[in-house]
Amino acid sequence: MSAVTNKIRIEKAGRSDEASPSAVKTLGKALAVLEAVAQCEHPPTVGELAALLGLARPTVHRLVQTLVGAGFLQQNTTDARVSIGFAVLPLASSLLDNNRLRLEALPHLQALAQKMNERVNLGILHRGQVLIIGGTEKPNLPTIYSRFGRSVPLHCCALGKAMLAFMPSEEALTLLEARPMVARTPNTITSIPEMMKELAAIRQRGYSTERGENSPTSSCIGVPLLDRNDFPVGAISVSGRSMEPLEKDVGEALATAELISHLL
Repeated sequence: MSAVTNKIRIEKAGRSDEASPSAVKTLGKALAVLEAVAQCEHPPTVGELAALLGLARPTVHRLVQTLVGAGFLQQNTTDARVSIGFAVLPLASSLLDNNRLRLEALPHLQALAQKMNERVNLGILHRGQVLIIGGTEKPNLPTIYSRFGRSVPLHCCALGKAMLAFMPSEEALTLLEARPMVARTPNTITSIPEMMKELAAIRQRGYSTERGENSPTSSCIGVPLLDRNDFPVGAISVSGRSMEPLEKDVGEALATAELISHLL
């Protein structure tokens, strides 16, 4: 192969590696479709996705078919509704299996669930919300409880309030102002001044509470996981039907969070 031929091939390869603006835009739309399907409570139709994303139906149809062909989405043959495909599992598995916070925390979450006889969750801050990356169900239930990938608003859950309370106030305020504080139940705090007062009380006692604020039948306590600079890199929560037994044994949750923070 001559030096000139080699140079031409290298230049062509370099040009082919450069994504065009239209290709980048299409990729962004495809990722938006994938994320929208993941966040829907029930599998949507192509028309529903188009309305949700503000895109043309033919565009969404084409993107859905591409993602179905790649295995990232699957489409029901009966009603054509779309759901997440199995191709996402190796990606999620690789992430979870290599996440140090989750790996360090899981054994201690299981021990905490045994001690308190309640459900325990592990969450992090992701794109302005709480992202659940691990959890263990109550010991007397037959299955491991996991909501991997489920997102919850910061303002109405113990995990979110625990992280907000222990970060600088200006950062907490920026996060709260970025999204509407929607009322999930009559108990949800929906004003920033009231929430900032709540966060100050959480810092004082060392843990957060959720009294039917996300679900009317659930109570929860949350404790932050702090790095060496005392910044919250995540939080753990313990959920139950009543707040009284949770607060009675809150020392167990505080000790577990301190242990995980030390390991990190």
